[in-house]
Amino acid sequence: MLLLQERQLEFDFDFGCPLIEAEHYREGAQDLIRRLVPEEMLKERGERLAVERARFADMLPLISWSDLSKAPCTLSVLLLAKYRLNASHFFYDMVSRWLLPQKRVNVELFFASDVRIAHLCDDLLSVAEIVIHLKSAQDVEEVRRNLSLVETEIRLGVVSDYHARRILEFKGLSSDGKTAMIQEKIGSLIQSHSKDFDRGIFAQMQQFLITCQEGFKQERDYHHISRIISNLYSLSKLLKQNIEVLPTKRHIHLKFLKTQLTSQKFRHVLGVLVGLNFLQNHEVFETSHLVSAIQKHFGTVRPVEGSFFLERAPDGSLATLYLEIEKEDGADFSLHEIQRLRTSLPEQIKEHIEQLTRPIFMPRNEEEVLRNIMTLSRQIRFVHDMPHLIISLDEQKGADLVFTVICVQVKSLGAATLQEIFSRADSRLKYIPDRVRKVGFIRKKYVKEATVFRTVVDSGPFLRKDHSVDLYKARQSIVDELGRLLGEVRDYNGGMIYKQNQLLDALKESLGKVAFEHPLLLEKFYYALNPIEMRTAIEAEPLKQFFLLLLQGIKGNRLHPKKRGEFLYRQDGLKVFVVVAVDVKKRKEIYGQIEVLGFPAHQLVSLSIEVEGVTYLGYLLLSEDLSQQARFLALFD
Repeated sequence: MLLLQERQLEFDFDFGCPLIEAEHYREGAQDLIRRLVPEEMLKERGERLAVERARFADMLPLISWSDLSKAPCTLSVLLLAKYRLNASHFFYDMVSRWLLPQKRVNVELFFASDVRIAHLCDDLLSVAEIVIHLKSAQDVEEVRRNLSLVETEIRLGVVSDYHARRILEFKGLSSDGKTAMIQEKIGSLIQSHSKDFDRGIFAQMQQFLITCQEGFKQERDYHHISRIISNLYSLSKLLKQNIEVLPTKRHIHLKFLKTQLTSQKFRHVLGVLVGLNFLQNHEVFETSHLVSAIQKHFGTVRPVEGSFFLERAPDGSLATLYLEIEKEDGADFSLHEIQRLRTSLPEQIKEHIEQLTRPIFMPRNEEEVLRNIMTLSRQIRFVHDMPHLIISLDEQKGADLVFTVICVQVKSLGAATLQEIFSRADSRLKYIPDRVRKVGFIRKKYVKEATVFRTVVDSGPFLRKDHSVDLYKARQSIVDELGRLLGEVRDYNGGMIYKQNQLLDALKESLGKVAFEHPLLLEKFYYALNPIEMRTAIEAEPLKQFFLLLLQGIKGNRLHPKKRGEFLYRQDGLKVFVVVAVDVKKRKEIYGQIEVLGFPAHQLVSLSIEVEGVTYLGYLLLSEDLSQQARFLALFD
């Protein structure tokens, strides 16, 4: 530290490190101050001291530069300002990097020190000089054009840490410099919000900065990156607290951060932060799942490349994610749109969580293949009978589904074989031959021919929101394609499936928008109906009322969890609907009481379904007997 003594421009040095010899810096510091501060101000005069102090305060920061002559030449820039941490570093960066923005200038000398001029200012001051070499006339002219702007930015930056950061961000802070500013910002959070943040946030910061790409850091300001890190840490902390209280419940927390990217032009993007827990070991939720969940309600948005971040806890119990999205037309996100996402996204996320399953090793049973061939052969009794099919899943290899198809048909003399039909047609199905057998005759001259082949179907078009494969749809696509190639066919082992799909489609059409909003829950509801034969025997309208009552019960439990156990019912002259949330004990009790009443199977449709960790029982009683309806409802009081 340099001390300016009274009446003489003499400096005593008081450096914290005893190894620094102050004499080496005395003359340099004296020279800089004489060049910057008017001579009359350096002379301490008692009668005008207050005036000079006020004048000196107004002058700070003092910046001066030497005259620019013809190239090659040197330029000296001087600075005297109130001390601020890293102000000298900011001064060096601004002169060395931004006087000639397109290239790095040659710095021949840089000197900086902290001083006190006791009679002019009580504050610690920083004095600095930087000397650069300019080689060409073009460089001199460009520096002459830029010097005034750079000086203005230096005046702002050495006074205000905030302005220094914003100026460097705007000009394109180096990766190392931005990282340092992020670290400083996170450190200040611990000091100012010690209840919310502890030193564990530094591990979160390190993980994030190591994982994200350099381009990600370059396009975003340090303030936004700091917000991402702090919010990811807060989400993780909140999830852990929730899991301790309710370990069997699905917890999802969201946060949205609007920002702009500055790569080539300003782009409006919305950062989506998600924290969720996993209830099973093989659950997965990653980029594609989150994008699909968002696009369910906002089909015109797309993910920003390189903006995805995922951190899963070591024990796999929870994960935090960050993803930026933007509109295809580049427009900004309104508060109304963000609120829509805030409301709808949690449910969509729950539906898009994927369950990983292990592949099943199940060698094909040749005895069953032969038995199926004989079964189909007995079904064909006349010359004009349509081809009969049995389709069964063999295995799943990655994204491919492998099916075995048995086709038995009447083949006239000279007619093309199934393999020939496939080779001539432009079919999306792959034909892998297995065997062709004659299995009988009609009128002793028409051959009944059995063809066994395998086919491979891409599972992609049949993935549901949770990335499970809709095997029924995949199977039906094979039936449709064979129908296109062979004409009308009979799906021998898919008749019940076909009727179920017809009723499910009718139910979806009847529900309209509701079916679109809850597709997985609707399928789960339908395939939970018992007895199984009622999935094809009952009409769509009663099932619609049943599903709507279930939705009402789920929403009621979300809003009022303390009222769980209260049953909902709907009654008319022909039927009664009941939905109730139960625990294991209550479920056994209801099962026993209903069994005592002994309703016929065709009169009582039941379901048991788990939603968000809660088990719901549902019943549909098809009875016109009002006394019977009353006894049934009394079970739930």
